[in-house]
Amino acid sequence: MVSCGRFAQVSSSDDEEDSLAKTRSQGQNSRRPEETMEGKMMKREKVSLNEESDGEEEETERKRKKDDEETPPKELKPDDAKPVGEPVKVTGRGTHYWQFEYGGNRYELEDSVLLHPEDNSLEPYVAIIKDITKKQDGRMMILGQWFYRQEDAKKMDGGNWVVNDTHELFYSFHRDEVPAESVIERCVVNFVPAHKQLPRGTGFIVREVYDTVAKKLWKLTDMDYAVAKQREIDLFVDKSLARLGDLPDL
Repeated sequence: MVSCGRFAQVSSSDDEEDSLAKTRSQGQNSRRPEETMEGKMMKREKVSLNEESDGEEEETERKRKKDDEETPPKELKPDDAKPVGEPVKVTGRGTHYWQFEYGGNRYELEDSVLLHPEDNSLEPYVAIIKDITKKQDGRMMILGQWFYRQEDAKKMDGGNWVVNDTHELFYSFHRDEVPAESVIERCVVNFVPAHKQLPRGTGFIVREVYDTVAKKLWKLTDMDYAVAKQREIDLFVDKSLARLGDLPDL
């Protein structure tokens, strides 16, 4: 059985600071940064996959704040990510912005983006940008809310959750911070209820939510999510259907 507080246990390191995006939804595979590489034309930070429990997330946040205090200032290079516009607020974690620029492109809060994986043999990771922070040492970091590909969505008893369409992703409520330089480009992610026919050639599709703790899948139309999570999903569905037009029922 699932209580009405589903996913309330999947906490974010920035839950207290989400007032930054009051006019946006509260909130793609859950990823954490482990290594970086220097590209031939442009530096690209890489992101590795790792799931965390609530306790592990708290410990990660504690270490992250300690690292921020101890890391010496970074010498900025021409191809580093840079903030755009006036700061939204300043916290102990750094200075927060609505936008940043990298590789000649501008990104902002709530953009869906592709990110470089740790392993070049893997498909790019997918996430929604929930926060943009310039650290005290000059590093630009983004807080990503992650989508999972089917090969990364593990079942509790082993194996993976499988879908027929390689463009179908599972949404999750897991968030983690990664370097802004890990971003490749924007992408389109459409949230489509299970009773609607799938559109073709319109980017990624999401029909289910992956619970990273219970390692289960839930439909977008399930009504027993925590209230804030339900509002977030409903908003994504409404925006997607407005973009796609009237999709016929199955």
